[in-house]
Amino acid sequence: MRPGGPRPRYRGALALSLTLATVPATAQMTLLSGQSLMSQAANNYPGNHLAADGGLIYTNNVQRTAGGSGQTLLLLGLTGDLAGEGTRIDYRLASNLALLKYLGGAYGTQPTGYLDGTVFLKVVPSFFTWIVRETYTQLQIDAFAPVTPDNIQNLNYITTGPRFTMRPTLRTSVTLDALYSYLTTSSSSSQYLNIDNHRYGGNLTIDRAFSEAASLYIKGEYEKVDFKDQVNNNNFAHSSASGGYKLSEGRTFLDISGGYSQVQVYDVLTTAEGPGGGRESRQNEKFDSPIWAVDLSRLVTPSQRVALSASQQFTDAAEAFRLGFDQAVPLFAPSRVATGEVFKLRHFGLNWRFQAARTSLDIAIGGGQQRYVITTANNYDTKQASALLTRLLSPVLSWDIGVSYLRQQQVGAPSSTGGTQTVASQSAKTYGAVTDLRWQVGERLALRFIYAHSRQNGAYSEDQVGVTASWTFVGARAPMMRQPFSELAPVSPVSTQSPYH
Repeated sequence: MRPGGPRPRYRGALALSLTLATVPATAQMTLLSGQSLMSQAANNYPGNHLAADGGLIYTNNVQRTAGGSGQTLLLLGLTGDLAGEGTRIDYRLASNLALLKYLGGAYGTQPTGYLDGTVFLKVVPSFFTWIVRETYTQLQIDAFAPVTPDNIQNLNYITTGPRFTMRPTLRTSVTLDALYSYLTTSSSSSQYLNIDNHRYGGNLTIDRAFSEAASLYIKGEYEKVDFKDQVNNNNFAHSSASGGYKLSEGRTFLDISGGYSQVQVYDVLTTAEGPGGGRESRQNEKFDSPIWAVDLSRLVTPSQRVALSASQQFTDAAEAFRLGFDQAVPLFAPSRVATGEVFKLRHFGLNWRFQAARTSLDIAIGGGQQRYVITTANNYDTKQASALLTRLLSPVLSWDIGVSYLRQQQVGAPSSTGGTQTVASQSAKTYGAVTDLRWQVGERLALRFIYAHSRQNGAYSEDQVGVTASWTFVGARAPMMRQPFSELAPVSPVSTQSPYH
């Protein structure tokens, strides 16, 4: 399977702590956002590399408030896009992880970014494999407030378990996973919500190939989630069944599926009106919905590609980080609110990329809806758009300029458990722009000179300027600009198990 390009993906402002860790990109266009904008500007790697990054960045508004003060940040990070296959072990790694030290003491030293790595230990090759997967990412506590360490919650998500693969016929494969996951969270914020939990589940996939390019599949999934803090969180179980068709040939990748999903939430506090006033009780609640997904990527010319992605499904904040990994053209995952509650996620994304020998242009639009099954007052919609231009100035110099826009709107709704949840509607519009100059000093050393501006209506305006250095210690120096797309080397389809970020 092909190693992944960058992907989560963090919506929101061009937050300094989420923009500066450079990320390789075998993926093409993503919606530019706080974490992804500089990642896309770093798309000069073809994959399979690991690099250490460091730098100094000055921001004139470290608190991201109306009258915030300036401060310098020291950055040290690890970026990687690795994959390997062996007789006994396969592995994949996608990393955009960094440590930030605030030299003026505005905040304590903070981790930022994400890491996603998977190891497949082939106990009995082609039949019995043991899976270990580690994911680190972050959530926003308040979706409408600027991204700072006071508004960030850290998630560490480890999954392990056996995989059994059977091949009844040459064209049919059956894969069964039995998985256990443990999620731990932390935050320096006073608003921290403990959503630590244990997860138990399994996945069954039956795939029938009709040719080297086309196949049909059916999937069944189940997961039970038990929280450590069951006062502020409700345990839930999620199950789904779906079927789909996948096509991967010369210039086109298509994956289309549909099915049904059900969520059962346990011990939900409800209020029922009766004689003498309202009476509270706890009961289990069930929610079900059709689910569907469409991922389409088409090379319309050797230098242009169009991609469409849309879906509807039940998920939660922790699992949503991994949802984008199964797309043929990865997009950065939007930010999620730090809550343990299940929500119905609907999203769409459309992007166009032009790739010539010295120039590339990415344009994308997208949007989404989050509809919580219990606390419907937290429902919100998003709309976003972005553009990124990259120009090769010389064999060792490249220039990037990008802009982005994000609108988030809270849309409360009547409660499914009785009564109406009323809340003052909130909204936020965030604008961002970035430009940088990349200099490939040697085979392994690269420098980046950065300027970025971000603004959130009614909240803050910020400018950042700095320099970062990257030392590649796994993988050779890549060309500053990739070649145009080719029918002989199309975008590879991505497995649902790939750690795209």
